[in-house]
Amino acid sequence: MAYRFRAVLHRVLSQSAMNAESLNPKDDSRPNFVRPEGCVGIYIDALDARPDKTTVVGSQHAFMMAVMDKLLDHLRTLQLSKVKGDLETRHAGSGVILEGFRHGCVLAVTCDDEAALDRLWTLHQQKRLSALFQDILVDKATLRAVGASKMTLRAKLWEDEYLACKSELSEKSAIRLKLSTFENDLKEAQRVKTYQKSAMSAWISQARDHEAQLETHLGDFMLSVKRALPPDATSIKTVKEFATNMKMAKGLNTGVNGFDYIDKYLAALEFFKKAFIAVEADIVRPLAQIRAAVESDKQRNLKKTIINACTEMKANLKPEVDLQKIRFKDWGHKMVQREHGLFYGLISLVPMSLDRLSTIDVTTDEYLADFPDLVS
Repeated sequence: MAYRFRAVLHRVLSQSAMNAESLNPKDDSRPNFVRPEGCVGIYIDALDARPDKTTVVGSQHAFMMAVMDKLLDHLRTLQLSKVKGDLETRHAGSGVILEGFRHGCVLAVTCDDEAALDRLWTLHQQKRLSALFQDILVDKATLRAVGASKMTLRAKLWEDEYLACKSELSEKSAIRLKLSTFENDLKEAQRVKTYQKSAMSAWISQARDHEAQLETHLGDFMLSVKRALPPDATSIKTVKEFATNMKMAKGLNTGVNGFDYIDKYLAALEFFKKAFIAVEADIVRPLAQIRAAVESDKQRNLKKTIINACTEMKANLKPEVDLQKIRFKDWGHKMVQREHGLFYGLISLVPMSLDRLSTIDVTTDEYLADFPDLVS
């Protein structure tokens, strides 16, 4: 009887060991990452590297070990919100919070929900994770930091961590957590609050000046544009086309006056491009690093409004965007119907940019005010 019991116990333990082995294959090179609940590690290592001219190399093994040490040191200097923003730009960062680079070049990632985790796992399964992080992390600064002229990264997840994290997220409590519980989240919120108070009013003040200037001299601006365009022109398709035509007309020195109004308009567009780049870096990206668990439903919607407003205007201000699809309705009455093709999209960019900047400012203030533990 005792023998039969030991035999059954042996089979059970053996099966458990086999299951563990299949989930967590033995790999002596796997760094020891202590995984917090709801978190997975993205394991990053250099598969290959070529030393630059300034690097003295002994053995290839020693060189690669040094590369990994230097790589971790460099990655820890990166601003996590920028890395997250780069992921978002590539449609790969939604719902994930970057906690930091840990020992062994492991990027600790917390997922807001199972969907975010599954998206990350899909990238891994499709073998797209390595290319993604190669594109984001390997630049001239990284190569210089590790002493290499070329480097190939590998990024991977482990199935045991994925399954454990998925189980934890499925049982996740819906109770809202305190912002102050998470040091990184608190820092990002404080960073946004500081930037909003110190910089947004200046951006909006200058934006209003640009709008007022265009509105005051709108008739002169439109007249100057019509004089510079061919007589049969009925539409302006893109800002790039507009700028090219104005440059050509100016170069021909046809005696057309009013180019100062056109130059001021183009300067206004450049101003708004810079404004939204700054807003993305100092408001949108830090907010994207604040986990959903500390936000109310209202805050999540407010954050979407902020992100969408910035994304929309960054897209609209691109030189190749179709101006015929851009309409700021409050300014539609400022030109006759037959000139809508020429001017509606063109002049809409300025008041629309101001409107979105103001929306971001007000909405950010409302978002931050809903954190009871955010120190003023």
